[in-house]
Amino acid sequence: MVRRIPDPRLRSSPLPVEAASFVGRRHELAKIRTLLANNRLVTLLGVGGVGKTRLALRAAHDLHRAFHDGVCVVDLAGLSDSTLLAQTTAAALGLRDDSTLPPTDRLIEQLVERQLLLVLDNCEHLVEDCAALVDAILSHCADVRVLATSRSALQIEAECTLPLPPLSVPEDDEPSPEALLASDAVQLFSARAAACLPDFELTEDNRADVAELCRRLDGIPLALELAAVRIRSLSLRQILDGLSDRYRLLTQGSRTALPRQRTLRSLMDWSYDLLTEDGRLLWARMSVFADSFELDAVEGICPDDELAREDIIDLLAELVDKSVLLREERDGQVRYRLLETIKEYGLNRLRASGELATVRRRHRDWYADLTTRANVRLEDGEQIDAFLRLRAEQANLRAAFELCTTSLDGARAGLRMAADLRNFWIMVGALSEGRRWLRQLLVFAPDAPEAVGGLAVASKLAVLQADVAEGRRQLARARALATSTGQQAWLAEISHNEGIASLFSGDPATALNHFTDAYDAHKAAGTDFGIMIALIQAATARSLLGETSHALELCEECLEISERHGDRWCAALAMWTQALLRWHWNEPERAETLAAETMRIKEAFGDRLGMAMAMELIAWVAEKRGQHARAATLLGAVQGAMRSVGAPSLFNHLEDGHAACEDSTRAALGEESWRAHVDKGAALDIGSALSLALRRSSKAVAPRPPERPEGDLTTREQEIASLVAQGLSNRDIAASLVISPRTAEKHVEKILTKLGLSSRTQIGVWFATAHPDDATAPPARYRERHHTVGA
Repeated sequence: MVRRIPDPRLRSSPLPVEAASFVGRRHELAKIRTLLANNRLVTLLGVGGVGKTRLALRAAHDLHRAFHDGVCVVDLAGLSDSTLLAQTTAAALGLRDDSTLPPTDRLIEQLVERQLLLVLDNCEHLVEDCAALVDAILSHCADVRVLATSRSALQIEAECTLPLPPLSVPEDDEPSPEALLASDAVQLFSARAAACLPDFELTEDNRADVAELCRRLDGIPLALELAAVRIRSLSLRQILDGLSDRYRLLTQGSRTALPRQRTLRSLMDWSYDLLTEDGRLLWARMSVFADSFELDAVEGICPDDELAREDIIDLLAELVDKSVLLREERDGQVRYRLLETIKEYGLNRLRASGELATVRRRHRDWYADLTTRANVRLEDGEQIDAFLRLRAEQANLRAAFELCTTSLDGARAGLRMAADLRNFWIMVGALSEGRRWLRQLLVFAPDAPEAVGGLAVASKLAVLQADVAEGRRQLARARALATSTGQQAWLAEISHNEGIASLFSGDPATALNHFTDAYDAHKAAGTDFGIMIALIQAATARSLLGETSHALELCEECLEISERHGDRWCAALAMWTQALLRWHWNEPERAETLAAETMRIKEAFGDRLGMAMAMELIAWVAEKRGQHARAATLLGAVQGAMRSVGAPSLFNHLEDGHAACEDSTRAALGEESWRAHVDKGAALDIGSALSLALRRSSKAVAPRPPERPEGDLTTREQEIASLVAQGLSNRDIAASLVISPRTAEKHVEKILTKLGLSSRTQIGVWFATAHPDDATAPPARYRERHHTVGA
């Protein structure tokens, strides 16, 4: 039984005086105030050195007047005996240890009628005992609130956690003065550096180095403060160079700090010692990941006889709970990441164990297998998911390629990876990067069987960058090696690339022969993706030969195959080719509609080259309409997008149209105004360029709750529901969206099933209810489609 006789001697502890200025964390301070107003226990979570203690103390300073009995801070960092937890807390409150009551009961007795904020700092090594004590206090003391700091949550019912990220760092290599001032990490480093070296200040000359230093130290306050100390004896560039071994460099912390906070290594040792043996092993092995990663990669790379695969999920949870591992979720997909400082510590542990080379090979082999699986998906109905996964894994793919360039066996594995990434590199616009890896790999294995695929891919990337001569040399080597090694499967790809080279050289007749050979070979092998690509390129060649009707038929054939597979990539290429054909048939509105739809699909893939091609055609249409300023700006945006992927110019068959558009807009605007608009377009980021080309409004639209779950419908089904609501037939919808009537019918059937409806009229009613602003007038792009394509 707890007696409620408060001790008049109970007092709040004096708050520590801040020895150095407090920098940043305005958002987090406001969040703490809000959370403590609505929760009895708030726990600040974060990796060691991230500033949990400083933030908790600043919050306590700000809040002490809000509590009648003030704030009591209990520093648990030096406490190793958990049985003394209640006594330590009581001592911080000024209570004598002279009662016969159990320590926890004695503490509760004195707190039961107090209005107090209790700050428990550094709970991680006593987390279970802290949880039990806090639970007991909150269960009996209605007006006590607790602010705790820990690397893992207390996990009791009253707890609300606030994960504390590192300080914000500049994102750009050459940040603007405004970006530097907005970075809390830069402000902290600058303040601490000036305290160590009064003459230090941010300048135009050192801003890039300061930004890089803050990024490489992950915005971790302790690391930044330790680095600032070195400014007394080293330049910024010398400090940056020394970060290759940051655990040796960052060793001169404050003499008054806890021993584990005086060096970066001792801080990481503290975190490491808090883990289970298996948790430590997983931390070390995960350090081979170059950036973020997913669960399947961890399960595929890290387990062995020492570390069971079935334990991985629980061990990941342990590392997340102990603030070693960051968990990031986007669009329902969870990825994990180690900060660079934590990863380097893990690498040092892995190197000391003698496992580094073995785990790196596992990493390389797993990602080689991922590229094989992803390439299959890229050529079928899971294109966007496969593309997004590969794009998220680019840093890990680069790490795998780095290892591949160190041996013959590695080079052969790397050439297989490169062959599997041939479509991805084009989709993402990484033409220069792909060529760079292939050059290095082919040096190691110039005559290996895998070199055939490597040469074929390298040739295509070279031609797409207008390096036709080099592309032809590589194609000749690829064909000779494929023939001598009996690799007939690559001959279709080689023929296709020879056709592209002929197109770039202005020889559509020869190109058509190559594309026909490629089509026949893909047809014999039953590879529909190859068939679609050959059809599209053959259509381009026939259009240049004046065979427009035949070219349109080839595009339609491609779209029919595309629909069967749920393909979007080849569909976009076919629509782009149709758009160009419609332009030459003097149908600019239909050309623009098809180009715009191409651009929307390419946007999902992040294909800047494809977006630039579509944007070029939209610029031509704008010029034809007399919109000369818009057309000139779009021409500049095309230049910027092409430069971003290392492509110096457009395809040859677009150069005449491009030149005509340039001449007309220059004549209409005058040289000075024309150049200003082109430069403005070239400076646009790709998102702004797309908004200009697609006439997107920047005005935010308030969300409207639909009567039925619109999220159940795919983007395509929502488009079709809108057209059904406008009264369009299946045939009209098919013409509008460039699909077959049967496909439109299937989509309508799916919409009815998903929404639980039985008629097209009900779809119209549902759409009008879910989209009241759209019910009276169809969206502009649908009006345009129905008017032009469906005419």
